[in-house]
Amino acid sequence: MHRRSAKDETRPRPRLLYYAMYDPTAQDSAPKVRIRLLAEALAERADLTVIWGSRGQRLGPSLRWLRRQGMGSVDAVYVESSTSTPMPYDLALFAWARLRGRPLGIYFRDAYQLFRDLYPVTARRQHLADLAWRLTLPISRHLATVRFVPSAGLARVMGLAEALVLPPGTDPSLPNLGLGPDGPLVAAIAAPTPSADIRLLLQAMAIVRERHPDARLRLIGRFADTSKWPGWVEIMTSDRTGLAELLRPASACVIPRRRTPYTDLAVPIKLTDLLAFGKPIVATATDASRAFVEDPDAVLFVLDTPEDLAAGIVRVLDEPALAQTLADRAR
Repeated sequence: MHRRSAKDETRPRPRLLYYAMYDPTAQDSAPKVRIRLLAEALAERADLTVIWGSRGQRLGPSLRWLRRQGMGSVDAVYVESSTSTPMPYDLALFAWARLRGRPLGIYFRDAYQLFRDLYPVTARRQHLADLAWRLTLPISRHLATVRFVPSAGLARVMGLAEALVLPPGTDPSLPNLGLGPDGPLVAAIAAPTPSADIRLLLQAMAIVRERHPDARLRLIGRFADTSKWPGWVEIMTSDRTGLAELLRPASACVIPRRRTPYTDLAVPIKLTDLLAFGKPIVATATDASRAFVEDPDAVLFVLDTPEDLAAGIVRVLDEPALAQTLADRAR
């Protein structure tokens, strides 16, 4: 727990408890990056008291803050929820905020638990976690005076009436990388799951290499076993601070999401960073991504087939004017 403040202003600054259910110390995932960036932005506008951490990290700071400062020291509470279930002490803190008359804004991050046909679970522990999420969602929904969501679609499936859309953001100070040097290097910030996205990208790149035999794929992420992958795939790992240098030489950046009922609702957070980096982007055309990108010339959207994704990548590699337009309009 710590307190952040920025320059004094003539009018009283609001006092905000910023409660985040992740430890953002290591900037190695999208939610952690979001939490830190949002904290820095809020500190410019409010006197910020921050409590953040994993399940085992939040309880102690919360109890100490309640004992030493308490709800009387803040005007409102904002919560960055995790993708999993809030703990009982989280819900108790939220209820106490309401009892003390404090506005409570909760950011409902995700709802993949409602799409287990797409993201199946097998372990008993995972089934119990899903059940707990379904039981606690209505409680959080009821306690929140303001409900924030990444997209209107997610608000709809979670039953969040009058929700405010708070889409993914990024750091405006990120370097403008622009076009990469000559050479067909394609880059993607990727995760091992869902595996269908990776298969789509590998299949597309195999087609790209029929036209550009020297094309290479740089995957930035953590993958356990890549021993059977083609030699033209290189795996690199980095937290957010190293992304710029890994993406800089890329001629195109790709977001290969299979279109599903879930991906049509959720905006990939990596999209905002790639736009801020000013890279030519080829992305599969999910409803959420297309709605998020207002400029039709900022991203080359394609269908979610290997052939269409490959055709989009080839266009960026073969058409310098198109690549330059995408890079320019991304920023």
